[in-house]
Amino acid sequence: MQLMRLLKADLLKLKFTHMIWMHVYIPLLGLFIFLSYFSYAPWSNFDEIIVYMQVLCIVFPILIGIITSMLADQEWSAGGFQIMLFHSDPKYLTMASKLILSLLLGMISTLLAVLGFYIGYSFIDNAIFSITVYLAVAGIIIGSNIFQYILHLFLSFRFSKGISIGVGIAEALAVALFITGMGDGRWPFVPSTWSIRFIAALLTDTEHVSGHLLDPFLHLGVIISIGATVLSIVLLLIWFTRWEGKKLEE
Repeated sequence: MQLMRLLKADLLKLKFTHMIWMHVYIPLLGLFIFLSYFSYAPWSNFDEIIVYMQVLCIVFPILIGIITSMLADQEWSAGGFQIMLFHSDPKYLTMASKLILSLLLGMISTLLAVLGFYIGYSFIDNAIFSITVYLAVAGIIIGSNIFQYILHLFLSFRFSKGISIGVGIAEALAVALFITGMGDGRWPFVPSTWSIRFIAALLTDTEHVSGHLLDPFLHLGVIISIGATVLSIVLLLIWFTRWEGKKLEE
């Protein structure tokens, strides 16, 4: 009940910001741009879908860095984190509320971006994947980026928005590079690349791409991503219970 009250309070705080609308406008704008281009692009259906998903995974770390830094700035402006630190017992519930809220907003934007693409692309050409595949893609994006939300919440609250956004940009570059053969064998150890590798494996396997072999590091990636995500949740909550609100300014 305490967690639900904190979530409700956090939602009310967002009522006077642009954060909720950002999670609606940005995916809709991306849909409009890509669907407009794909309506006359000379690519195959499979290539267009893969490219869209790749861009989605590249942009996601930057957006996470921006959103989490906005949440941190909001709490800092409201009293230097002191309201957040002494608002609940146990203390970690306030950070758990921020994490859940971030994931809910991310889920909304991801569903808009993925299912919106499924609906819009069906008017351009025959959809080569069923809606269940797109739902699986949305689930992969959210699940694979839980670690990213946790990391950036820590960076935003403990350090600064500049560091959080800067790390997000570096992670986006890593995703772009690790789409290629450069990421073979290394991607399981780079969290920002989990989503694109899992999605690529799902789509190519579903489409039965000729000559495609299952990524030998896929199972290792699944194990590492699950283990690292669970561990990061525990570490974030333990850190927050001992944190006194000190922040390294920009």
